[in-house]
Amino acid sequence: MLHRLLPVVVLLILITIASWSYTPIKREIAYNLGISGDTTTEGDFGSEAEIANANGNFDENAGIAMFENQLIDYPKTSLAQQIEFSKATSLAKTEDGPNTQVLGTTNAAGQEKWIEVSIAQQMLRAWEGNNIVMEFAISSGKWYSTPKGTYNIWYKTRSQTMKGGSKELGTYYNLPNVPHNMFFHKGFAVHGAYWHSNFGTPMSHGCVNAPLDKVGTLFDWTGPVVPSGKNVVRADAGNPGTKVFVH
Repeated sequence: MLHRLLPVVVLLILITIASWSYTPIKREIAYNLGISGDTTTEGDFGSEAEIANANGNFDENAGIAMFENQLIDYPKTSLAQQIEFSKATSLAKTEDGPNTQVLGTTNAAGQEKWIEVSIAQQMLRAWEGNNIVMEFAISSGKWYSTPKGTYNIWYKTRSQTMKGGSKELGTYYNLPNVPHNMFFHKGFAVHGAYWHSNFGTPMSHGCVNAPLDKVGTLFDWTGPVVPSGKNVVRADAGNPGTKVFVH
């Protein structure tokens, strides 16, 4: 009886070995079992401490970008133009500080401004009270889950390098000048994505990827408000962060 089962056992072993050697299957198994060795577990940008030291400046020296171990088209010029346009048209232009009644957590009518991220629908909605003012498809976490819960944006940067993933498993990325970053929990942020257009499908290490033509408006709409002439801001009592509800 055993000798009849031996070929089947050998075949299963060979299939298992071949599957493990095939990177896409190996990658899925490794991440699902938590044995990937990928340390990018607090969001695509790294730890909260690393983010808090970011200056938000556009890196003019960056010349290449990589996503999933591959060199990609890096739209440096258009990214720089978008950032400058956002700065020029930003609603945060007062010398005395932001008007939070309009720009932070409520609108002019006193309605609460808040963001809803639906993981199941892969959609982001910006609300003022019970009214949706913006809505678009996003890409949430694929290799690590986007954390569910109710948060507030604690840090914002106009531009920032994003680096992490696993070279061995083909998830390595080194993406300079990621635009319009709104950190809502540790290193997890809503931010623009120029390296893919698969919005509506999970793609990230936990962050919420947003289309470039939408994220700038959202960035200016949310609190904390970036002061005029600055590229970074941290929320405080006088300049609070917009609520983010992820479900």
